[in-house]
Amino acid sequence: MKQINYSEEIRYRDDETGIPIEIELFYAGNHVTVTAKVDCGSAVCLFSNEDGHDLGIPVEQGIPKRLSGLTGSLDAFGHEVVIQIGTITFQSTVYFAKHLGLPRNLFGLQGGLRNCKVGLIDYDNMLYLSPYDAT
Repeated sequence: MKQINYSEEIRYRDDETGIPIEIELFYAGNHVTVTAKVDCGSAVCLFSNEDGHDLGIPVEQGIPKRLSGLTGSLDAFGHEVVIQIGTITFQSTVYFAKHLGLPRNLFGLQGGLRNCKVGLIDYDNMLYLSPYDAT
């Protein structure tokens, strides 16, 4: 049997649209706290255009990327930020939507979940996280 120890235990609320967690984003001395859905099917972390502007990010000056999903595609731009979830902090490239009004933020693989060890017991609404490099 393998045992994995986690540094963060996050109890999330029941939400029919997914697993919501609070994430803090830092950029150039600015900081915002946002809610994002944990999404292992999302290739990247995606945040709203408004979140980018609140951080002082020149959104459209980032790395361009066209993202595709079940309902179509959207343009986004990558920027390097610092992410903090509880006591876990790491630097990462995440994407911000080109247009206003993104209905939800996503904590996806690249930039997010690949930086963490993740455990989930959805029946108990519990998400367990540790930095990936933790023993």
